[in-house]
Amino acid sequence: MNILTGDKMTDKIYLNDSYCKEFIATVLSCEMTEKGYEIILDKTAFFPEGGGQAADCGTIEGIAVTDVQEKNGVVVHTTDTEIPVGKEVNCAIDWELRFSRMQSHSGEHILSGVAHSLFDCTNVGFHMSESLMTVDLDKALSADDISKIELLSNQAIYKNLEIKAIYPTKEELETLRFRSKIELSNDARIVVIGDVDACACCAPHVDRTGEIGIIKIVNAYSYKHGTRIEMLAGINALSDYVALNSANKELMGLLSAARFNVNEAVAKQNEQLIALKSQNAQMSKRLALSELETVNIGDSVYAISKNINYDELRHCANFLQEQGAKTCVLLSEAEEGYIYVVASVMRDVREIVKELNQKFSGKGGGKPDYAQGKLSGGCEEELKKIVEELL
Repeated sequence: MNILTGDKMTDKIYLNDSYCKEFIATVLSCEMTEKGYEIILDKTAFFPEGGGQAADCGTIEGIAVTDVQEKNGVVVHTTDTEIPVGKEVNCAIDWELRFSRMQSHSGEHILSGVAHSLFDCTNVGFHMSESLMTVDLDKALSADDISKIELLSNQAIYKNLEIKAIYPTKEELETLRFRSKIELSNDARIVVIGDVDACACCAPHVDRTGEIGIIKIVNAYSYKHGTRIEMLAGINALSDYVALNSANKELMGLLSAARFNVNEAVAKQNEQLIALKSQNAQMSKRLALSELETVNIGDSVYAISKNINYDELRHCANFLQEQGAKTCVLLSEAEEGYIYVVASVMRDVREIVKELNQKFSGKGGGKPDYAQGKLSGGCEEELKKIVEELL
């Protein structure tokens, strides 16, 4: 596939040869821009960003290519160094990255094709990052549906089907069944994967499905009245499994659990932790009560303590009210001030809180029968005096 650049032609190698890793080209133009030098070559194997896939990385004459974009049909390579027009240059693709993306993109086509065949789903959105792909389908799918899509997608890989790009004529295009998000022109490129999928696509793909290795759906959830699938393919799926397996082995050791019993061991540990937390909370509340030095003023009670949190103060207030206290004002020394809880069955505690906050630069509030907050100023003797006056 060629494109016109001035009176010369640029050959898009990547359209028909996905496996071209190195090539020699001639620089047709080199222009300085805000992003760097924009270079046009007479031929290129660099894939420009498009179709949900990022641009290729690599080098031109040893100089890093920082971006590749297609502008008005012309492939533009960006570098941070000028390269003379007319110079013959050695170009190299970052093959490891390119092949990983080819595996991923081919895997996405298979999954989307299977979903379309099984459930008449349309792929309405696709994005590929270096670690994950997202596919947005326009139908709500169940967990069983997702599992079936994954299984049949991998079965397509096992068949090692041929993947090829075709350029149908206008007449052939009208009779061809394929997926596409846009209306196609006469220069349509259709990527065909055996009898599994046919889809309009500009990106490089592997030659056979067996090169993908595996497709793994890592998550699926409802999204915009349809389903968003998060998936991995090829080396990215293997890397994910290696990381998960390593984490699982570490947990096996920590929990003394068998390979497939880690979840049960974690659930048991969680139950024990919840029970211990409950026991600890009860002990803390009982300890707080035992350490609380209360002062009675009529049928009201106050106390100023240390190292007691809000939950414990609230528990103490409830206990004191059960013992007959009508109003409780409980404070505990905290970092840079005091925290407080005020509870009453006979008066609006917000009046007490308002006074405390005003006199000791406090913040807090609540309902008529209960409020809590924090005071930023004052000392214990000052607090005692004001609280006694309020009660």
